Amino acid sequence: MGWQKVDGLLTQLAVGRGNNVWGVNAQDNIFRYINGTWRQVQGAATYVGVGADGTVWVVNRLNQIFTWVDYAWIQIFGSLVQISGKLLLIVGDKTHVWGVNNASVIYFRINGDINTNNLIWTPVFGSLIDVSVASDGTVWGVSSTHDIYKWAGYDWIQVGGKLKQIYVSSRDLIVGVNDNNEIFQYVNNTWHQLDGSFRYVAISIDGILWGINNGSEIFTRQDNLISQIDSNNNSQTINHGTNDSQSNSNIIIGLAMGLGLTIIIFSIAILIIVRHYKKASILRVT
Repeated sequence: MGWQKVDGLLTQLAVGRGNNVWGVNAQDNIFRYINGTWRQVQGAATYVGVGADGTVWVVNRLNQIFTWVDYAWIQIFGSLVQISGKLLLIVGDKTHVWGVNNASVIYFRINGDINTNNLIWTPVFGSLIDVSVASDGTVWGVSSTHDIYKWAGYDWIQVGGKLKQIYVSSRDLIVGVNDNNEIFQYVNNTWHQLDGSFRYVAISIDGILWGINNGSEIFTRQDNLISQIDSNNNSQTINHGTNDSQSNSNIIIGLAMGLGLTIIIFSIAILIIVRHYKKASILRVT
């Protein structure tokens, strides 16, 4: 289907499920995408994170953290410059939020309770400038040297490639952009380039892609490499079915030819036996 332009200008956006998209512009205004239109939401932020369950978190220019509850922003203890919040299904219905601060220190929120206290944010060893956590618990990040890392539950594992920004919605839906604004999707343990040029990219849990270019223009597309591969696999399956039919036809033809040859040989054998019997009878009469 390709990239389709969406009205509006944003500096950053986040998407949960389907078209549950939130974003911020250069004036720190917050917007929510509703029925094909950007609707401004009260408050000011420089970064927004949206969970698969609809949870929304933002960070403002003072690095203060807020979460959206009952149509109002509630401030959360802590100080982050970038957050990524998703519903982690592996811990039931608790909302976990990961983020980094100005010193590139990584934190995660250990439960979904919005009550503020010092024990809720837990530091994670390592240093990242960008982090993204998926609804299935998958966590990826990018370092200051644009190296890519995946959280193994106890350690960061480096993944080949270089990206300046990464976005994860599941263990199978991972996208990012490099220094040249080239877009990549991680499929079958390999980075595959997508068409287009964006400085920021996101993907929903159901595979819908969103991107922002250098002019802050917004684009979206319904297909991604996973859906393309599935489509190709379906086509291959259909082709395999055709080959199987041809093979079955060849088998039937072969069996028929073999049966016909057997009948011919059997008939010749009977004819020889009959002739031999007649000759033997003539000799006895004489």
